Amino acid sequence: MAQTTAAGGNAAGDHTHGESAADESAADGEGPGDSADVRGAGTAEESCDALALADLAATHLLDDPGPAERHLRRALLIGDGTLPAEHLARLGSQLVMVVAGQSGRERELADVALRAAARWEGISAADASHLSFVAARAYHRAGRHEQAAAQFERSLAAGSAPYPDIEMAVLRGQYGKSLKLLGRYRAAAEQFVEAARLVRDAAGRSEFRAELAWSAASALDTCGEDDRAYSAYLHAAELWGELDRVGPRFRCLRAAAWLRHCGESTHSGSGLNAMYGILAELEELDPTPEVAVELTNTRRQLADMEAGRD
Repeated sequence: MAQTTAAGGNAAGDHTHGESAADESAADGEGPGDSADVRGAGTAEESCDALALADLAATHLLDDPGPAERHLRRALLIGDGTLPAEHLARLGSQLVMVVAGQSGRERELADVALRAAARWEGISAADASHLSFVAARAYHRAGRHEQAAAQFERSLAAGSAPYPDIEMAVLRGQYGKSLKLLGRYRAAAEQFVEAARLVRDAAGRSEFRAELAWSAASALDTCGEDDRAYSAYLHAAELWGELDRVGPRFRCLRAAAWLRHCGESTHSGSGLNAMYGILAELEELDPTPEVAVELTNTRRQLADMEAGRD
């Protein structure tokens, strides 16, 4: 005699019906147990495919970037959700390396670097920070200065400095150039000043220091910070003088003289006197072609200054 369930159904019949339903579901690929098995098999297969593609990419990384890039992009696509997060992050970094090695692809480099940085979030702050700066520099080189400035700002605001001071100075110098090209002169000047501070005592970086000091002076001059600009021009002139760079030194000195001239009362004459002093110093130098150019420019500007005074 067949047993009945609490609900009044035939236990044997229900059991048989249940097996039949399960068999039908299995045939359709929708049964709960079998669909999990199918998903698991698919996930395992995709994971193996992604790893195989990553291995293929590795064989081309150094000598054939085209196939390496294709394999890495495919591995990231297939492996997303199947490979461990750190493995995906490493593949993302390899893709950045491949794209970075190909000239003229700065915009794509910025995109893949930002995607790679996002993958490293929560895994390695240093890698995430490095890749965010890679993106900022790529935007800068591509001439996309608004995006470059925004990305530099975000990367610096994160508070990490993934590079030595010299490299951070280069980054801040690039940030300053993007800001200057956007007309944000005051902010640009601050980046140049900070960059110069970072390499103040660095051996073998005298020319870089002089360039940064000159850039800071020019930006300060443009945004109306006359006193700071004047000091920065004189500092830059001193640095160029230590390098025996005649042209840059005297251009900085003339700019400082003009600042004094434009900011003084009509009869003060300090700017004019400074320009006379520049001319006298140039006339004492050996008559090289570079000195001749600076003499011509100084005499012309001195004449302009005298005419303006009258």
